[in-house]
Amino acid sequence: MNRSYRLSGVALALMLAQAAATAAIAPDVAQELMKKSGLWGQLDSLGGQVRGGMENAVPNGDAKVEATKTRMLACAGTAYGVDAMRATAADAVAGALQPSDVSTLMAWYDSPLGRKVASMEEASTAQAIDPQERLRRGSAALETASPGRKASLEAIVAETRSVDIMADTVIEMAIAVRTGMASADPATTPSALADMKADLSSKRPLLVQRYSQLALPAYAFAYASLGDDDVKRYADYLAAPAAKAYNDDAVRGVARALTDGSVKLGRCLKDATAKP
Repeated sequence: MNRSYRLSGVALALMLAQAAATAAIAPDVAQELMKKSGLWGQLDSLGGQVRGGMENAVPNGDAKVEATKTRMLACAGTAYGVDAMRATAADAVAGALQPSDVSTLMAWYDSPLGRKVASMEEASTAQAIDPQERLRRGSAALETASPGRKASLEAIVAETRSVDIMADTVIEMAIAVRTGMASADPATTPSALADMKADLSSKRPLLVQRYSQLALPAYAFAYASLGDDDVKRYADYLAAPAAKAYNDDAVRGVARALTDGSVKLGRCLKDATAKP
């Protein structure tokens, strides 16, 4: 009887595995969703942020420091290349999203409001405005916003999980910089690097808390010209199961792309340092 139960368990596991495999969407569909949602372009921006953060974090110095910085940035250009990051994120989305969710997502992104929201988000990101000025304007917009609009904006912040992406990006930038500097120090051991990564990751809750305070005025600024009814419609869409699933998969994809970049960076720096 025990053998029968074990066989039944194996059969059930195989059935579940098969169901999971058939639930994956096609890679080209995942890429189309990423493009329509803005994630495709965002990954290009994220890679640039990591590389820019590394460049700004390492001060100019003597020949040894400059050599380390040059080597680090060269490796970062490859490790956080946009094509590789997009491929990793698309794989995460394609492997987790249910095919039944696609029609709901496409209907939103192809709708007039969906296209308008995407356009506003892209325009807000592209605006060359000082971050403090952006927050000041967003805070001013919140002061005059109705309770309903504030509630919708809070829901958008929560559902898009942009705060998680911001926290992950900052952590990966810090890890990348320290990994790069450690590559020039022969005394740095793998365990020391692991401890450093664990220490930075432990600060994630504090980063999330900090960015949560900044996200609301940032979103208030981005959607300043969107009416209250449309803001609520957007919030309602994000609360739908299909939208929740896609946002979760998108955050997972971004985190995986950043982590993959960090691994590639460490490998590149190790190989570069080993060369005579």
